[in-house]
Amino acid sequence: MPPVLDLTLTPNRSLSTRHMRWVVGSVGGVFLVSGLRFLALGAWPILPFLFLDVALLWWAFRASTASGRGHERVVLADDALTLHRVSPQGTEKRFGFEPFFTRVQIEETALGDAHVYLAARGRRVSVGSFLSAPERRQVGAAIAAALTHYRS
Repeated sequence: MPPVLDLTLTPNRSLSTRHMRWVVGSVGGVFLVSGLRFLALGAWPILPFLFLDVALLWWAFRASTASGRGHERVVLADDALTLHRVSPQGTEKRFGFEPFFTRVQIEETALGDAHVYLAARGRRVSVGSFLSAPERRQVGAAIAAALTHYRS
């Protein structure tokens, strides 16, 4: 039997690795030119701070890229709803639910955010915490519709 639902959820990343290198290189080039100007003016103590700024920018982009390697996969097939979560470090966790007893809970916060949970028999697991609020609402609605279709 083919899966009723097969979703792969990945974090959003606005820049590719190549573009991140371009941004860090461009900022480094601007800081190099301004650093040479400060050096010519005799303000050499500024140079380590310029270098530190570029190094921190590179580290932040590297951390962002690394966090983007995590993902989640939600599969509804063969009498089971499975949430397969892979962390950015590569560790895997699998959560299995019975489709007839599983409910999708979408909790709205006062600030307009939304959180999606799969809940069954006293256990509750969040889904797509790295997604934006509208995306989480769509994912929650898609899982709820698939569960409804599966039950009928």
